[in-house]
Amino acid sequence: MPKYTTYKSIYEAADINENSRESRTFSFASFLHMLGMPKYRWTRSGATRARLLLFVVIGLFAGTGVVHAFQSSEPAPEVRSVVVSPGDTLWSIAERNKPEDADTRIFIAGIKQKNGLSGSEIYAGDELILPNF
Repeated sequence: MPKYTTYKSIYEAADINENSRESRTFSFASFLHMLGMPKYRWTRSGATRARLLLFVVIGLFAGTGVVHAFQSSEPAPEVRSVVVSPGDTLWSIAERNKPEDADTRIFIAGIKQKNGLSGSEIYAGDELILPNF
């Protein structure tokens, strides 16, 4: 070992005088080692398990936060629907049920989207779900 170095091996026994007032550094690992417990060595599988556990715990906390972020104090809007009468068109249904300031074409597009319609064909007796505007 070189004469002038600050390196101190962790495996060499330190000669510490019981009466000296030298400051000692404390670590949990050295405390467990003094009690006679073996040192824990990270293996590849142990590190993988620890990462997986950490990932699951973080996921649980993050998932809980996301759920709380998307919760609303307002009740869900009610689903309105209408039964198609003979002679009804999408335009006439939209004119009767849309809000006053809404565009009829946009309301018709909302009806088509809510009901999965590709065209404008509707038949008497069909039940159409109206969009919430």
